[in-house]
Amino acid sequence: MSSPATPPPANTFGFTAWRGLTDVMSASHAHNDIEINFSAAPLTYDSGGRSAVLPGGVPSAFWGATPHRLIDVDALEPLAYVTVPLARFMTWGLPSSVTDRLLRGGILQGPEGLGDVDDLGAAFARWGADLGGSSRSPLRERAAELEISGLLVRMSEGGFSTPRSGSAPSSRDLRRAAEMAGYLATHLGDDVRVSDVARVVHLHPHRAAAVFRDVFGVGVKAYLGQHRVAEAQRLLLTTDLGSAEVGVRAGFQSPSSYHAAFGEVTGMSPNRWRREHRG
Repeated sequence: MSSPATPPPANTFGFTAWRGLTDVMSASHAHNDIEINFSAAPLTYDSGGRSAVLPGGVPSAFWGATPHRLIDVDALEPLAYVTVPLARFMTWGLPSSVTDRLLRGGILQGPEGLGDVDDLGAAFARWGADLGGSSRSPLRERAAELEISGLLVRMSEGGFSTPRSGSAPSSRDLRRAAEMAGYLATHLGDDVRVSDVARVVHLHPHRAAAVFRDVFGVGVKAYLGQHRVAEAQRLLLTTDLGSAEVGVRAGFQSPSSYHAAFGEVTGMSPNRWRREHRG
């Protein structure tokens, strides 16, 4: 992707890296990658209607399946990221405790003293060159993979945080959208209508729908479907529940809506996705 705001095709950005100056995201997106972010300054995301502040100076990693949006960034400090497709990440052999926490929505933060800020920034820039453009080659990709997997192993000695309720100081519409998204996150199993989320923020349903779409880039129904698919993916990876039961627990109202939404996001059936990602 050319910038952190560009939505991914086929539910994944692929094995990529990037470093540069950027601004807040114009819309939320979701993708089936482990994402590692790094900046000398703090970064603030809205993730499923909850606020997550990633500290400056240390890398942080999270699973991108829950719709999220960068809402506060220092425009003068470079932002760096790596995306690792989940299937590839699962072959790296990180401790199961780390993998499980990431799949449950935790944010892995590297320990203090992991590396010099300039050195870490230079590493992300090098990986961007290794994994992008005409310079990409199997040998350079392999070198980058070894270094990035090593970084995640070192990050495993750090700690986890979880997004907190509420949003960072922002516009009134951004706060309203965050409240609506928070409501959706806690009502995955309900037959939620726009009128339900509109009541949460005391707006007319048409106005609430417009605010939500302006902030997140998708409508309430599509956002709820993305969130349910992310929960289904987590259950498919971390439990032995049958696919039908996964659909129920993820909040889908019928098997047909489950398979349709899952296929639209991932391009495959739940059972096939489980086989490919559990290896």
